[in-house]
Amino acid sequence: MRVRFGINYMPTGSPPEVVRWAQLVEELGYEILGISDSQSICRDVYMTLALCAVNTERIRLGPRVITPVTRHPAVAACAAATLEELAPGRTLVGIGSGDSAAFNIGLRPASLAELREYAQTIRSLLTTGSAAYHGATATLTWKRAEVPIYLAASGPRTLHLAGQIADGVVIRTGIAPEIVRDSIAQVHAGAQAAGRDPGAIDLWWWPDVNVAASYQEGVEEIKMSLAAAGNHLSRFTTEGKHIPPDLLEKVKTLGHRYAFSSHTLPGSPNNRLIEELGLVDYLAHRFAVVGTPAECIKKLEEAAEAGARHFWMSVHFDDKERFLRDWAAKVAPAFR
Repeated sequence: MRVRFGINYMPTGSPPEVVRWAQLVEELGYEILGISDSQSICRDVYMTLALCAVNTERIRLGPRVITPVTRHPAVAACAAATLEELAPGRTLVGIGSGDSAAFNIGLRPASLAELREYAQTIRSLLTTGSAAYHGATATLTWKRAEVPIYLAASGPRTLHLAGQIADGVVIRTGIAPEIVRDSIAQVHAGAQAAGRDPGAIDLWWWPDVNVAASYQEGVEEIKMSLAAAGNHLSRFTTEGKHIPPDLLEKVKTLGHRYAFSSHTLPGSPNNRLIEELGLVDYLAHRFAVVGTPAECIKKLEEAAEAGARHFWMSVHFDDKERFLRDWAAKVAPAFR
């Protein structure tokens, strides 16, 4: 069964470190690289992407993800067009409602209507040079570019919207088989409602990952990522997000108490929060591929049987090089 893998990380290292990570992603056979955008807790996404673009030759790359809360669509379109010049045919734009980038400057995430307008405006600017946005005309006069737009989605309404307007989807709903099947159905329903071919939409699942000597050891390194995944379950609404009734109040508490100032950072107080709430194993089961190579392969096989074939994996713990090599040597060969 052919399965594809990509990597996403926050640019928390020095520029030479971040470039080395990108080069390893390419050398080891991963297909796509995402850089997180969170201006308050890591380095700039597009400066980082430019460095990665000029130091790689094959991998696709782009922000995962920018938000209308912090970046005007004309600024986003200009950045995307510039990156496309640096890496022709290899770039994308990932957009989302806004997470730590928004909350760490005291703002709220964008609504679905805002996301729709944002995506459509960026596309129009890149392809025609002009778009109406918030009652005014925005322009991009120096460049035309075909850059695919990917929408990050963690709930049914955003999945449906992605099916309507996006070239691809970054799916943050979980990789349990029943959730995979429902997420695909939501995207396809959106595509059909818009008269689009559902099969033309590029679906990438967003799991948290780690290869280790044991499940417990692997989970310990990714608790901050699991907490971030759990926080998404309570954003906007909990409806339609497959949260077990006995865990609903705990998930809501996680959302209320989540510390965005240490979002996905190692040693985050969010680690202790999900331990206190008893959510660690639930979140790992739902969102993670973690443990021994055999355990990781089994989890991926189950998700792939349900329809998830592309995994754009988040790696936020410190020893990224060790993980990249271990996954490429011990897990990925089972799916070639």
